[in-house]
Amino acid sequence: MDEIVVGLDLSVSAQAALAWAAAQAKITGHRVRAIHALSLPATYTVAGGGYIPPVPFDGIDDSYRAAVKAVFEAVQPEPNWELQFMSNDPGPVLVAESRTASMLVLGTREHTGWGRLRSGSVSHFCLSHAHCPVVAVPVERMAAGAAATGSSVGADVSRPGAVPVA
Repeated sequence: MDEIVVGLDLSVSAQAALAWAAAQAKITGHRVRAIHALSLPATYTVAGGGYIPPVPFDGIDDSYRAAVKAVFEAVQPEPNWELQFMSNDPGPVLVAESRTASMLVLGTREHTGWGRLRSGSVSHFCLSHAHCPVVAVPVERMAAGAAATGSSVGADVSRPGAVPVA
């Protein structure tokens, strides 16, 4: 359980989560495993079974894969850190991977209102179902907005080692 699992996509919030996880791992000596879960359209499911087959590595566009890999490489990963591509909805994938992790790190999505209702919240799902502690890293502009309103709930999770408070 010396592994930090981090959800990764191309969003600003996921990049903030990866940067926080990388800094935390470098302080604690933990390994980072970044997971990019690719949600497939409903047409890929088997009627009645809900089975979603794994996406073969050649099934993901090379330029898209390179963009995700570039985000991962930007944190200057240690040799034992890993980037994995998985198929299925991100929430259930990350919860399943949290079984062996010491920590699950996620970005807080930029979706609000109808956008959140339409797409759901991976971070909320993981906070409700994960098998390890979860750190939800806000995007810097969100943290700046909270500071401007005088909000003091939570820790400054932009600092590695900070302890988030509900």
